[in-house]
Amino acid sequence: MKKVLIFLFALVTLAACKKDTEKAEEVTPKDPAAAIAGAYNVTSFSYEVNGESVVTYNKLPVTEDGVTVSAIANIEKTSEGKVSLVLLLKATGEQDQELDLGEYVAKADGSDYGIYSENGSQLAEIKSGKLDFQASGTSDGETVEIRFTGKK
Repeated sequence: MKKVLIFLFALVTLAACKKDTEKAEEVTPKDPAAAIAGAYNVTSFSYEVNGESVVTYNKLPVTEDGVTVSAIANIEKTSEGKVSLVLLLKATGEQDQELDLGEYVAKADGSDYGIYSENGSQLAEIKSGKLDFQASGTSDGETVEIRFTGKK
């Protein structure tokens, strides 16, 4: 249960952070935002503060002490070439938590896709329906990093 609470706390803390952070044939559809939009079941998650692991789930969903923890990353097209990313956190017996990770630029590279911050830093890669996300930033003078993977 302690890990579940740390997991939820980690994601709320990250929401307050400032984000730093093989060619194939022509892409269809032409708008990368439309191509990557959808729900991705989060399969792993980690959160670090100043390089120290706070919580790590190598496999999700996971059940500990009768509590099942899972997460879904929802990518929604907001406009041409732009997406929003929201992480929905679930834990048995707890109210679902929704964490808005922000709006990003979606780009295509052949049949692969990337999610980029406004300053051009790549935060995520999507290949064959698999999402790999990694972002870092600062909060209250500490460096925080979140990483997760998901499958559409």
